[in-house]
Amino acid sequence: MKAVGTRSILKLLEGKEEAQKIEQELKKLEKKKQKVYVSNYTLLELAYLLEFSYGLERERIGKILRTILEDPLFKVEEGGLWKEALELYLKGEDLLTALKKAQYRNNGVEDELS
Repeated sequence: MKAVGTRSILKLLEGKEEAQKIEQELKKLEKKKQKVYVSNYTLLELAYLLEFSYGLERERIGKILRTILEDPLFKVEEGGLWKEALELYLKGEDLLTALKKAQYRNNGVEDELS
């Protein structure tokens, strides 16, 4: 299994020249029925950069993240939790808080110590 990082995803989204090499690699892995790992950190960083560096709206970021989550090529860390976190994010939560809330719910956490 190989992993994909934030820079590679951004290159794909931007359609940069380097994206062709990445696309070819992904197609090879897909043909071999291999998965591509996407970590929590990659998705958090991607969303942050898309929102604060590229100025994309949440709805567009949500579509990009959903595409990654639903693509069978990708094995997303805590994929089920990301779907819940994405819904919270689209309702106004920042993404890190949304992911944390989804993790807490999944693990039976009632509240944070303060």
